[in-house]
Amino acid sequence: MNNTQVQFDWMNKMAIIETVSKFAYYADHRQWEDLQQLFTEEVKVDYTSLAGGEPVTIPANVLMDSWNKVLTPLKATQHLISNHIIDFDNEHQATCRAYFQAQHEFPNPFGGSQWTLGGKYLFLFVKENTQWKISELVMTAVWANGNQNIMNLASQQLNI
Repeated sequence: MNNTQVQFDWMNKMAIIETVSKFAYYADHRQWEDLQQLFTEEVKVDYTSLAGGEPVTIPANVLMDSWNKVLTPLKATQHLISNHIIDFDNEHQATCRAYFQAQHEFPNPFGGSQWTLGGKYLFLFVKENTQWKISELVMTAVWANGNQNIMNLASQQLNI
């Protein structure tokens, strides 16, 4: 591997890690427009390990609307993503595998106020111009602790 290739890999790996970090940060801070900019126009999303069903390919703005409805009613969230392993298919495609822990807080009279989910993410990236964008997102739930029902309670708050 020559110095140019090493520099390409290092700079692009840092850009991908930065995008994944922004993914978590923007979701926790409800910055939906900023979060949407991290995705391709359409994105394949697979949350079947948690919710069942089938993976879907949807416009990024529809995904943001969905996450807005699910996360905004919560008092707080904190998504931690670590141990990034990045592989390049070519100069315009990459894969990032990482672990995550997602904490959710919703005080309520019907049980615990916290739900924590842990697992792994698989991000597929494409490079559009100079920006690495998420084109596919696979979340695999591995463990959970606490009251998962707070997600239902929070979403019901919107329907009151």
